[in-house]
Amino acid sequence: MLQAWWQRRRQLAQPWQQQRYIALDAETSGLNAAEDKLLALAWVELRPPLLDYSRCAYHVFAAADFDLKQSPVVHGLVQRDFVSASDTEAALKQLQQQLKGAVLVCHHIALDWQFLQHAAAPYGIRLEPLALVDTLQLEARRLRNQQHQLERGSLTLARCRQRYNLPDYQAHHALSDAVACGELFLAQAYRFAGRAPAAIREFVIK
Repeated sequence: MLQAWWQRRRQLAQPWQQQRYIALDAETSGLNAAEDKLLALAWVELRPPLLDYSRCAYHVFAAADFDLKQSPVVHGLVQRDFVSASDTEAALKQLQQQLKGAVLVCHHIALDWQFLQHAAAPYGIRLEPLALVDTLQLEARRLRNQQHQLERGSLTLARCRQRYNLPDYQAHHALSDAVACGELFLAQAYRFAGRAPAAIREFVIK
C-alpha cells in the first residue's frame, strides 16, 4: 500500500507533458447516478501535444427499463440508437484497461465519475486512474485568479473553448464532447505552463 502511494506521488511530480491522459464524456438520462442511466460513453487518449484518434471509443448502452426522459432532445439520442448497443460490462472493462496509469480528464468530472463508479459496481469493476482532472474546475480557477466574475453559463464546455479560440463542435454527443474536452485540457495546460515543466499534480483535483 505504501509502495503504491509512493509510486503515485512520484508519477504526479513528473512533467505533465510526459503523462498519458484519457479525456472522457458520459451522456446520461439525468443527474442522479442512483436513479438515472448511463446512455453513452466515449473517450480519447491524449499524449501531449497530441490526441490519438486511433485510441478512442464510443459506446451506447441500452436496457429494457431505459427511460430516455429528455435525452432525445438533450443528447440527440432516440430509441433506434440503442438497437446496436454495447455490452456494458465489456465496455467498462475496456475503459478499466485504458485508465491504468492514465489521468482521467472530464468537464465537470464529479458527475461523470459518479456515473462511472455506479455503472461499474455491479460487475465488480474497479476504475483506478492515476488521478482526476476537471477542465471546468481548471477554468474556474484561472478566471478567479484573474478576478473575472463567473456568470451563469460561463463554464460550459463550449464557453470555455471559446476563450482559447477552439472550434465549435456538435454539443452533447459523447465522442465529440470527449474530443472537445481533451483539446480544452491541452489548451489550458499549455497556457498555464507554457514550456515550463509543470508537474502533473498542478492540474489534478486535490
